[in-house]
Amino acid sequence: MSIQFLASIALFLQLSAPAQDPPVEAIPFTSQSTPAVAAAHPSFMEMKAVIIHQKIQLNWKVEGNQAINFFEIEKSTDGKNFKLAALVFGTDNPEAGSYLFYEKAPGKKITYRIRLISKDKQVILSERVTTG
Repeated sequence: MSIQFLASIALFLQLSAPAQDPPVEAIPFTSQSTPAVAAAHPSFMEMKAVIIHQKIQLNWKVEGNQAINFFEIEKSTDGKNFKLAALVFGTDNPEAGSYLFYEKAPGKKITYRIRLISKDKQVILSERVTTG
């Protein structure tokens, strides 16, 4: 085969190849849309702890619920040194939200606090409540 013949074939292939769209960069598990309304800044509205049937029940209400990522429930037996007791994930429900956590009552005084972590990584600490 001659070089001229091979060059003709190469030119034919270049001209007959379909046009390709430019590559699209996609990031998995993300949304390209933006929210129509800016999320409100989250805050605690109310928090209480009660003992019902040998269980400590912790209830709290928040504003700006849709901006909350999760809560860290912390507990302490001395009121000073807190340890993580549980994680509770927020919902995307708009406006205010109500949450509940319970565990077996140990029969001694326990102090709880909640660390709210927003979707924009803001950390808000609740007031402390004590049972027992």
